[in-house]
Amino acid sequence: MTDSDPKVDATPGVDEGPRRTPYVNFFKALKYINEASVAENVKQRFSDYVTIALVFLCILSLVMAVSVPVPPGIKLLPLLFTVGAVIFYIINRLGIMISLTARQALIVWQILIAGFWLGVTSAMLVMLACFYFVSQGGGFSGGI
Repeated sequence: MTDSDPKVDATPGVDEGPRRTPYVNFFKALKYINEASVAENVKQRFSDYVTIALVFLCILSLVMAVSVPVPPGIKLLPLLFTVGAVIFYIINRLGIMISLTARQALIVWQILIAGFWLGVTSAMLVMLACFYFVSQGGGFSGGI
């Protein structure tokens, strides 16, 4: 630790507030984020608008890849585009972490890693479900 890096230590003397159950914290955090997103003093950068547009483009390209009959190699392009857009989004957002305290930065990083693992396991679950239904010999076209 050097004198030029004062954010390495946890902030002493800061009141962390009362401890709440995870569900109460979750809903309070959602309310706080909603209020912050409509606040007048929060300025959006140009890259914020670019990443919002990329989300819509990714959704549209993935829908098109599923709904339009194209060769399998072409169907991979929207997936690669989506992965690139997510990486671009994360890179643009990680710069804010240098303005956080060490504890806040660690919590943000842990949430990011948890979101990554949620995505990986969700993708594996969807993939396994697809393999299961295809291996049953009828896919999704069976009757009720």
